[in-house]
Amino acid sequence: MEDQRMRIEENEEEYEIDLVLLFKAFWRIFSRMWWLVFLLILLGAAGFYGFQKFRTRPLYACSATFTVATGDGNSGSYNFYYDSNTADQLSRTFPYILDSSFFRSSLLEQLGEDTLNGTITAETVENSNVVTMRAESPSAEESRKILDAALEIYPETARFVLGDIQFNYLDEPETPAQPFNSVGTKRSLAYGGLFGGLAGCVILGIMALLRKTARTPEEMQKVTSLRCLAMIPRIRFKARKKGAKQKISVLDTRLSFGYRESIRALGLRLENAMKKENGKVLLITSTASGEGKSTLAVNISEILAATGKKVALIDGDLRKQEDAAVLGIRDGAGLQDIAKGEEKAGEALRKLKKRGFWFLGSKRPVRQPASVLSSPKVGQFVELLKKQMDYIIIDTPPCEMFQDPGILADLADGILYVVKYDTIPQKKIWEGISFLRGRKAKFLGYVFNNYPESAGEYGYGRYGYGKYGSGKYGYGRYGSGHHSYEKQELLEEEEDHDRSAYAYSSRSR
Repeated sequence: MEDQRMRIEENEEEYEIDLVLLFKAFWRIFSRMWWLVFLLILLGAAGFYGFQKFRTRPLYACSATFTVATGDGNSGSYNFYYDSNTADQLSRTFPYILDSSFFRSSLLEQLGEDTLNGTITAETVENSNVVTMRAESPSAEESRKILDAALEIYPETARFVLGDIQFNYLDEPETPAQPFNSVGTKRSLAYGGLFGGLAGCVILGIMALLRKTARTPEEMQKVTSLRCLAMIPRIRFKARKKGAKQKISVLDTRLSFGYRESIRALGLRLENAMKKENGKVLLITSTASGEGKSTLAVNISEILAATGKKVALIDGDLRKQEDAAVLGIRDGAGLQDIAKGEEKAGEALRKLKKRGFWFLGSKRPVRQPASVLSSPKVGQFVELLKKQMDYIIIDTPPCEMFQDPGILADLADGILYVVKYDTIPQKKIWEGISFLRGRKAKFLGYVFNNYPESAGEYGYGRYGYGKYGSGKYGYGRYGSGHHSYEKQELLEEEEDHDRSAYAYSSRSR
């Protein structure tokens, strides 16, 4: 157990990322939380548009491109040819003059203003005398006015540095029609929506990356050495009224062939495992609620009863007692009545003719079930049933929160652990299994419930009963260790499977 704990901790710190599983995890989260991405798209579009409209100050830019000629102003002769040294000097001095206090004061005087409502900059093309001067201002007219004034006074203010200069315009200045920093309504909405969508996908991607749940037998091998007994495919129902209970029965031929065969194969393996332990009482539990253990308990009871076995199902989850609702029957006697001595053993059980097995359970929740389950009368009741029944199935509460499964495990012979696909963190599963270690009952294995079913991959073929059922992972790689079977036992199991399949088919007809 210590080795298993260390493996879990090492796996949390350092693990190999399977891109296929990561994508599946992302898609699974996206299918449930697509609304988050959609909401972030709307918020991003509205936020970016609002920021552009109300928070961004519109700026207008007016520019002019020209060449600079130097010469003698008295003779009117100017030279437009520049060698590399002259061009380098121009590139360094031209912008410097624009930032000088003398130029600034001259510009304000030319404009007749105390402050400059904008900025003036200049860039020179490398190794040339080509200059672009640009004026920016919140007003289109102001930007044009600032640029015109700068172009007019620059030759005079630069005369002491560059000498007499003259501009030859390549691009004349024009009054700007619209702000240069305005994105536009459509682009604002598009950019904001794109950013919001990417942010949503990143959030879901991080959630998928950090989601260390159990999705494959390989991942379960990091948690436990228990063998995988079956992969139970996911069952999809048509939409019904809110609050309506979905009743799943393996005897219902409307269910998928893969689901029914997976349950039948699971029942066969449980029979063989219980025979090896010479036991009759099977405890079914899980890590947390909602993993489908109650439905599995009912279906296992049905499939064992269909082979001619006398089976009793006991609802041991006294905090909820939902098995009666799953079966669709009225309230009756439960373990709390046995503990109080209000019901006799023979009279407490109800024979469900349509289901083929006996049942003990009520719909009345018990506030302190530990005292009921610890009652000697409950133990005596189970011992009496062992003389009358071939198998006793006990549906227990989840291991995550309650001590009830531990109490019932001392009355059982074998434990079947239910793991719902991609739902519970691996560490929680390990803690639930560890909680039941050392009890009287022995772990028979675990079952993957609600496994994705697609054609030729997860149903009756690769994962349902074939590759992971009795092939590669059923009794091979995952059957090794404490729970492996020898070749002779495999042959015996296959023979039992054929006989069981024939008996089940006969009863169904």
